[in-house]
Amino acid sequence: MELRHLQAFVTVAEELSFRRAAERLQMSQPPLSQQIKRLEHEVGVPLLRRTTRQVALTTAGLAFLSEARRALRAAQAAPQAARQAAAGQTGVVRLGFSGPTSHEVLVLMTRKFRERRPRVRLEVHGPVFGGELVDRLNRDEIDAGLIRLPVAGSGIRVRELTRHPIAAAVPAEHPLATRREVGVLDLRDEPVVSHPTNRGAGIVSLIHSAFMQHGSSPNIVQEAPDTHTILSMVGAGVGVGFVPVSAGHLKVPGVVLLPVSDIPPLPLALAWRTEDPNPALHALIDLLDEIAADCRTHADDPL
Repeated sequence: MELRHLQAFVTVAEELSFRRAAERLQMSQPPLSQQIKRLEHEVGVPLLRRTTRQVALTTAGLAFLSEARRALRAAQAAPQAARQAAAGQTGVVRLGFSGPTSHEVLVLMTRKFRERRPRVRLEVHGPVFGGELVDRLNRDEIDAGLIRLPVAGSGIRVRELTRHPIAAAVPAEHPLATRREVGVLDLRDEPVVSHPTNRGAGIVSLIHSAFMQHGSSPNIVQEAPDTHTILSMVGAGVGVGFVPVSAGHLKVPGVVLLPVSDIPPLPLALAWRTEDPNPALHALIDLLDEIAADCRTHADDPL
């Protein structure tokens, strides 16, 4: 079914005159009549009643008219929709995040992206931890992910957005709880509740490296699957934990966070597949400098 035949029918239906319709379409009447006949043959029922004096819609023609108009509107909108999708103005970005300590950045990123690309749908998947997030990227289950550095694997690009200082989570009744900050030496004999290496590899490596520089290793007495559980175990008196200071918004009762002066900050980055062609994803990537600036502002002047 050709669009020009639909346009011819709609014009005749609006004018109820082959002469006036032909004038609007800038064509002669005989080819216009032939187009309507071909259309009726294709549909299989008469769409117009013709007499020497008038043209009228049949019941079938009246029903066909609304659908023909809809088809023409869709055909007119299709090129614009394609151009908008190619420009990253519409579409979907599936975004994974690595845990509750990335929530602040997730909020800032979502806010900025919605301001600049309000017609792109941002699907949030998570929490997806460490190596699992990279695996899901490689399987094309997500388009990008907020992840702690370093990232292992090939074919993945990363852009660091912010760095979170490390804090020691201690029970509120702990002798160190009244301190403004602590160092690794203050904690080397403490029992530690730790992330498992397969879920928090970045922070686990960071903590082990810091302890090794002081000639020791952390006394890990229990592993916990995520930051919130670590804080809960600390509140229960199991031991101390090491978490990004951004975990402070979790506000677990009976837990105090103390900055650790001699452990470097933990980077948080956006990761994506190097060869991903998704224009909506590239629209997000184009905003990363602004998002990183928002993260710095937020760190200096918390909301």
